[in-house]
Amino acid sequence: MMPSLLQRILLLLLPACFTIPALAQLPVVVTDADDRPVPYAHIAWGLGNAPVAGGMVVMDAGGRGVLPVEQAMAVNGIVVRVSFVGFTTINDTIQWGPEVRFKLVPASFGLPEFVVTGQYAPASPDKAVHRVRVLDATQLQRMAATNLGDALRNELNIRLSQDNMLGTSLTMQGLGGQNVKLLVDGVPVIGRQDGDIDLAQIDLNGVERVEIVEGPLSVNYGTNALAGTINLITRRGGGRPATLKASAYAEHIGRLNTSITGTRRWGRNEVLLTAGRNFFAGWDPRQTGFVDLAPALADTSRFQQWKPREQYTGRLSYRRTGERWDIGYKAEGMHDVITNRGRPRVPYYETAFDERYTTIRIDNAITAERRFAPGLKANALVAHNRYTRLSNLWYRDLTTLSEQLVDDPSEQDTSGFTLTNVRATFVQAKDSARVSFEAGMDLNLETGSGARIGDGREEIGDYAAFASAEYRPVRSLTLRPGLRYAYNTRYGAPVVPSFNLRWQMSDGFTLRASYASGFRAPSLKELYMLFVDVNHDIVGNSDLDAERSHNFSSALAYRHAKDKGVYTSEISLFHNTVNDLIMLAQVDGTRYSYVNIGEYRTLGGSVGAGWDNGHWVISCGAAVTGRHDDLAAATNSPYLFNSELRASLTKQWLRKGWSGSVFWKWQDRLPNYVVLSDGTVGRSFISAFHMADASLTKRIWGSRIGITGGCKNLFNVTNLSGAVSGGAHGGGGASIPMSTGRLAFLRIELDLKKGS
Repeated sequence: MMPSLLQRILLLLLPACFTIPALAQLPVVVTDADDRPVPYAHIAWGLGNAPVAGGMVVMDAGGRGVLPVEQAMAVNGIVVRVSFVGFTTINDTIQWGPEVRFKLVPASFGLPEFVVTGQYAPASPDKAVHRVRVLDATQLQRMAATNLGDALRNELNIRLSQDNMLGTSLTMQGLGGQNVKLLVDGVPVIGRQDGDIDLAQIDLNGVERVEIVEGPLSVNYGTNALAGTINLITRRGGGRPATLKASAYAEHIGRLNTSITGTRRWGRNEVLLTAGRNFFAGWDPRQTGFVDLAPALADTSRFQQWKPREQYTGRLSYRRTGERWDIGYKAEGMHDVITNRGRPRVPYYETAFDERYTTIRIDNAITAERRFAPGLKANALVAHNRYTRLSNLWYRDLTTLSEQLVDDPSEQDTSGFTLTNVRATFVQAKDSARVSFEAGMDLNLETGSGARIGDGREEIGDYAAFASAEYRPVRSLTLRPGLRYAYNTRYGAPVVPSFNLRWQMSDGFTLRASYASGFRAPSLKELYMLFVDVNHDIVGNSDLDAERSHNFSSALAYRHAKDKGVYTSEISLFHNTVNDLIMLAQVDGTRYSYVNIGEYRTLGGSVGAGWDNGHWVISCGAAVTGRHDDLAAATNSPYLFNSELRASLTKQWLRKGWSGSVFWKWQDRLPNYVVLSDGTVGRSFISAFHMADASLTKRIWGSRIGITGGCKNLFNVTNLSGAVSGGAHGGGGASIPMSTGRLAFLRIELDLKKGS
């Protein structure tokens, strides 16, 4: 009896013996927003207030795992970082319990959960009808981007150029910046010089992400939206009562940028306030080492190729949300000063003439949204933007550093431009509906005033109505025809049609194709502006014809989510035909003006691939663009092709809070045409170049502080050669500025968020 009783007791105690070690481990479960398990999610953990350096645990296929932490060790809590590719990372401090559950929110594999540009309603990028590329806050931070030009430098089918007085401009799909629409929260940006907006004036303070749509959105946004649309989406509080973000960015050549952004939410109200100062001391290829900011008397080295610049920016945004109504107001301001220091004057080198260009931008917008039923809403926007540019010539004494304004009216100028935009849309878009539609109006009035603008004041209006519909004959296929009709006060505007197709061919393949017509009336600057200084002699042309265009594009995307990562790839093609393209051309000696050059065509394509597993983010791509115009046909060169390659690599050490990134892009030589001294036409080439940046980021204090350092322009590109061939005289060249050479940078960010 006794052995039998003892055996029974031992059998009862045996499970408990195996249970005791299990109690020394903390069970965890990781699910998504729909309570479905997230296989192979990662949890980095540590004890108390220490960093998450205790270890790393990977969940099983059912999203379950255990943290090897005894209960007695967890009296001060367990610090965890829960992450997996495609989801927003959770940083938290947890207490001991029978089981701890984490719910991850989708983050669309490094992309924001929703995009809004050209969409009826916010949608994930892979479900959008248009092909949308997104640069999110993480990507912008890895690149240490301070302005829009920095953010776009590594993108395919986008090429940047530099004018040290007019700033940074772009081309997209082989078309100039005058055919690219720039928006901030859907509000058009004005202030084009030489047809382009200076991208260095588009600061990224308070910007959460940048959405890029290649190809025309002419039906949605009208003029300037042929080659593409770039929309900057500003930061919001994310539902938290308060957030604060401050940053300081410095380069060893004499750049220092500081900014602060705060949000506050109470009840249904939310306010955002951003302020920043960007300072650049100027740079010259003769300059080596760290910049010397001390003023110098009779300084013979005061003339710099890259001009000193000081910029102040600010943004105020208010939003009130209700059950049926959302109402908002946004105000933005910028004050930008570029100083062109002249060379000391002979014979004593004691005086000099300095040019100062001051740009003031003030934008205001009121927005409203009314929801009538699920998927049925109306949106309204009223915006008034003012842009003022002052050009002044100063006489400076280099022995006392005093200065006075030159008493010559021809050397002083103030030009002002305004844009009033009224936009309203009515949308019906339900997820399950077979037919959705959008109808709206888009009214634009642009004015220009100043001594160098026509008769002193000019204006042009563009008043349009547009509509489009989405039809889903089957769940996997979306067809979107659209139409825009506009009345232009100076030009007869045609009806502009478009057609978009999205076909979800399988779980991994998505095909997009589109056709769109376009119409662009010349801007007031192209028609009337007289821009003359020591570096420019540009006159407007009031006899310009409007541009009319056609675009065809297609893209096949593949996306495959594996157990431990996501592979993506894409191939795209485009073809643009523009009639009466407006370009700047040499008309007499050093004088330039805007002319229509007849038919202009671009065609090309790109291919790219990427891999993201949360630890490694790898992407690469290649693109080719061909250009054709009447001059090309005359020289038996139907198309002038140039290509580009890009790659980026990011490694994240999640346990340690480190990440490192490398960005590289190669631009082929850019063919163009030039009028030679004998009046014949020759071909010019801007030389090929490599650009590469490297950065290393460390996040501390629970990721509240980020420290990024690195090197930009690793190949030390400064000036590009512009060789000329053909005609009676060839072989000459010019030096074209591209970058300020290799530089070291440091960025410190503080990001505080008050819990919801």
